Amino acid sequence: GLVGSEMCIRDRRRSRRLAERLSRYVELLFLAYVPALAVQLVLISRVRELAGVASYDLMSIQAIVLWAIVVNAPVSLITGVLFPVACHWVEKTEAFPVSRVFVLEATGSFTGGVVVTLLLSQRVPAVFLLFLLALFLSLCVCAVGLAGLFETAAVKGARRAVVPVVSLSLSLLLGGSLLAGFDRFAAGRLRLLKWTNLLPRDALEGAFHTAQAEYLYGTYRGQWVVVREGSVCEAMPDEETAGQTAAIGLSQNPRAKRILVIGSGLALCDRFLALPQVEHLAWAHADGEYIERIGAHLPDEHKITDDRFHPVAREIRQYLSGQAGSFDLAVLNLPDVTSSAFNRYYTREFYEQVRASLRPGGVLSVGFAGGENVMGPELVRLGASVKRTLEQIFSNLVLVPGDRSWFLASDEGTLTGDPATLRDRFATIEAGPSIFPPTALLSVYLPDRAARALELYDAVDLSDALLVNRDARPLTHLYSLLLAARQSGASVTRFVRLLTLAGLWPFLVPVLVFVALRLWSGAAKAAGPGRSSFDSSFLVFSAGWVGISVMIVLMYLYQTRFGSLYLHVGLISALFMAGLTVGAVLTTALSAAIRRPPRAGLPGILAAHAGLLVLVALGLSLIHISEPTRPLYTSY
Repeated sequence: GLVGSEMCIRDRRRSRRLAERLSRYVELLFLAYVPALAVQLVLISRVRELAGVASYDLMSIQAIVLWAIVVNAPVSLITGVLFPVACHWVEKTEAFPVSRVFVLEATGSFTGGVVVTLLLSQRVPAVFLLFLLALFLSLCVCAVGLAGLFETAAVKGARRAVVPVVSLSLSLLLGGSLLAGFDRFAAGRLRLLKWTNLLPRDALEGAFHTAQAEYLYGTYRGQWVVVREGSVCEAMPDEETAGQTAAIGLSQNPRAKRILVIGSGLALCDRFLALPQVEHLAWAHADGEYIERIGAHLPDEHKITDDRFHPVAREIRQYLSGQAGSFDLAVLNLPDVTSSAFNRYYTREFYEQVRASLRPGGVLSVGFAGGENVMGPELVRLGASVKRTLEQIFSNLVLVPGDRSWFLASDEGTLTGDPATLRDRFATIEAGPSIFPPTALLSVYLPDRAARALELYDAVDLSDALLVNRDARPLTHLYSLLLAARQSGASVTRFVRLLTLAGLWPFLVPVLVFVALRLWSGAAKAAGPGRSSFDSSFLVFSAGWVGISVMIVLMYLYQTRFGSLYLHVGLISALFMAGLTVGAVLTTALSAAIRRPPRAGLPGILAAHAGLLVLVALGLSLIHISEPTRPLYTSY
């Protein structure tokens, strides 16, 4: 016991000496953020190359977790070192209590989140913004260093000039880089790196930004392509694939005149507009600003100037709320649901909106990941989720199987999976054969394969509660992530399925066991001398863990229900930090007002928390009774 105590004392002394040394140059630790940020940006850009994973391959979960730690390490390490050193630095100055460091940090985080979000909303380039923030930090450190020259300090001589000299030099370097346009050069290199991960260097022609993403475009093998986040999201012309997608829906409703296309579908819109019968074609996208900006970059030969073409820059669900009985055919042509931002277009609530926007006899066509011949449990559960959710809204379904499968849904009894009937229907469309050969539908609609796939979907041993996709329960997203995990080589499907079926018990049992053991341990040591710091330390850890976990869950639900988080994530994080600031200030003021130890203010703290819970309950009730699909914002 004595040996252990001595070792602990020596470790504490070493830690204190290290903190003492670092606190002498705490300003330089702030400047360390600048190179750390540059290193982290390079690591993020080259993570696939470092991990040895090709751009067309999926990274395994193990590799994602490992490299997520590696690429985020530079800034995280600097933050981890800086915070306790800053507390020690403040403790030596005795200017204010160390606890105020937390308040100041939270206040700064709130201000930074608001300012950066406002700048991004004005389309300030991200790389320019990084240079600007680094310059601001350097100037702040320089100001503090210069002020220190005029104060009596323990550190004298050349040491006192280190901080202002280094920070001023870095400020001049960053300012000169901005004036010389180095930020534009760096942004161009990053774009080229992203593009060459997928396509040849010479094919890149340019880029444009939205609040959600950066889009790179160019011409490759006669096609004009748009790349987002490492994958092609648009290609023109694409007559074969787009023609087949158009024919799948039109063969079910050959008299369709008003059509809605949702997703990456310029080539699909072009195929529909080749038909004289089409009177109105609306094109919507999950990124409304993408629709606004892509027209300025399209080559002249691919621009759609038809008066029947109506791009929709508004958020899709908001747009549909005012389109009751407007369309004969709706095509949902989105990528795999590996993001909660896309999951909201596969939910029961969204299908209800689409159904309301269809005319009598209208048809909805929904694309999703399928299997040509063999389907594993992940593909089956994904398809079963899409099927069971559609069945909640539409009375008739038809499946078109394939690597990219399609569900056709309608309330009319005219839906059929008979290839000959559909061939004959499509052949009656004027100019229909020009976009897709009618006889080719015989190899698209495959009744035997469709029947086998439907049997697999119906045989899934999960209840409706675990299959029907809702805004508040994004199950299609879950099964898409499990599919991606299996494709990357990780086998977690069985484990997740067992957790899903077990409900809350796998999470509650460890907590109950811990509580029981802790109570037993406390009772056994009640008569012992002193008191362990474990309880207080564990409660502080638990508060932080639960706080950030709740924040992540709420952000996820926000994105699932109301759309993209790309621009609003800064504001939401800022609100979280604002809550921390307000809570710390109120607790400090309450403790000072009653002039007792903080424990004496427990009734007041509990009352404040009760009031907060009441406000949250009122907010949730207002959301529940209001229009369920009304978004909080309009796309930028």
